[in-house]
Amino acid sequence: MINLSRALLITAVLLVTGIEAEKHTISFKNNCGRGKPQLIQGGNVLSNGEDYHHDGIFSAGIAYLQTGECGFNAERCAMLEMTLVNPSCVGCGSSTDISLIPDHALNVPVAFSYYNGCDGKGATCLTPDCNTAFFVPDDTTVQVACQEPDVNLLITFCPDGNGSGSVHSTSKTSSSKPTSSAVHTSSSSTSSSSSSSSTSEKPAVSVTPVTSSTSQVVSSSATTSSATSVAASGTTQAVNRKKCKPGQKPRRKRDAAIKRSPEELLQHDIIARHRRGHAQH
Repeated sequence: MINLSRALLITAVLLVTGIEAEKHTISFKNNCGRGKPQLIQGGNVLSNGEDYHHDGIFSAGIAYLQTGECGFNAERCAMLEMTLVNPSCVGCGSSTDISLIPDHALNVPVAFSYYNGCDGKGATCLTPDCNTAFFVPDDTTVQVACQEPDVNLLITFCPDGNGSGSVHSTSKTSSSKPTSSAVHTSSSSTSSSSSSSSTSEKPAVSVTPVTSSTSQVVSSSATTSSATSVAASGTTQAVNRKKCKPGQKPRRKRDAAIKRSPEELLQHDIIARHRRGHAQH
């Protein structure tokens, strides 16, 4: 009878304990449109984005969005650390934080918030220099605690709704935009260069005849000017020539051949023979 009573008592305790057993749920929301959520505890992957239900205390877990550059323990990426536990004393309940302690870095904006207790309480980090994350181990003020039992946790990636999952840093944003602008500028410069190249080639083809024509015009003008000068000179000589007195015979000019040098006579003979040969052909 005593053994039966003891068994019934143990059963009743187990039933009451089972009804009041501690439980927690960790949920994910990925607005980035890329990457895969990771929930890890003790080297074991517990979730790839689906809700994770845990009976009892959930301690020393980490979560992050695997976007390709993250190590297994969230190296090079933003890491969330959490411990979910029903408080047994003041200040010994659940605690969650965002860590950007090197070598962690913000790969996508992140946020977390409690629900089913401490609703809406949490933190958001949108930029690499946000003031809601750990940067050194002493930044304990960024930890967010909850002193309610059976609390759940929602982890959100890209909470600002930015589907690209880019980090909203002024320095990063400004550096990325000129990269794109530089490409258009480069394309525009290439087009401009091509246009300039083709423009510079066309005048090269058309300049020659223009220059030739100009040379001919200049040559013609020079010839005309020369002829005009000769004519003017002849006229001047004619005007300045003294008239013979009545009954006086004009002096005959000496034969021009007398004044020619042997070289000039030879050259004159060569030209004359060349002309005769050309006339015979």
